Amino acid sequence: MRNFEENYSLVRALHAMPNGDEVDVYINGFPFYSGIRFAQFTPYIYVPKGEYIFSVYPKDEKDNPITESKITVNSEELITMPIVEIKEGAKLLPIAEEISVPCGNNSKFKFVHLSPDAPRINILIENDRVFENVEYQDYTEYEQIDSDEYKMDIEISENNKIVLSNKVKVNPGKIYTFYAIGNAPNIEIIQTLDGATFLN
Repeated sequence: MRNFEENYSLVRALHAMPNGDEVDVYINGFPFYSGIRFAQFTPYIYVPKGEYIFSVYPKDEKDNPITESKITVNSEELITMPIVEIKEGAKLLPIAEEISVPCGNNSKFKFVHLSPDAPRINILIENDRVFENVEYQDYTEYEQIDSDEYKMDIEISENNKIVLSNKVKVNPGKIYTFYAIGNAPNIEIIQTLDGATFLN
């Protein structure tokens, strides 16, 4: 991936609907990516600065969108857009990513709650609560952390019951986002590198 081009941003989508089939995404009526499966990210693509209609359709259909949103793209942004479930059906949830890569032995990470039937949660790193009361569709600020391997626990905020434990590894000079996806009790964590990691 190259550095930013003038007046462009980098955008990708994430299929985060556990009950959803494969989907196609269009931008202003033109194909963006097709056949996106649950838990799959599209590649980042360059999108010029401007306002766009992002439409999500069932795979190989283009009659009635599952959801459609007008989204403003500014210059030199990094955006991940999860496609998430809501009572009315689905929506796009644009999430801006950090641009500045940490120096030295440091890393950065944030957490996004995309499990539609899970209550508010806390995120623990080595038994310390780093984020608290994160509800569905919420995402945290970035926290800086030393590069290492850590135990990450997710607990229910209401009763502090741990529902998932993971071992995660973070490397120096990287930016990560952890996404909680799926329906309870089958929640899983996706660890991804944010787009700034690939810019050079």
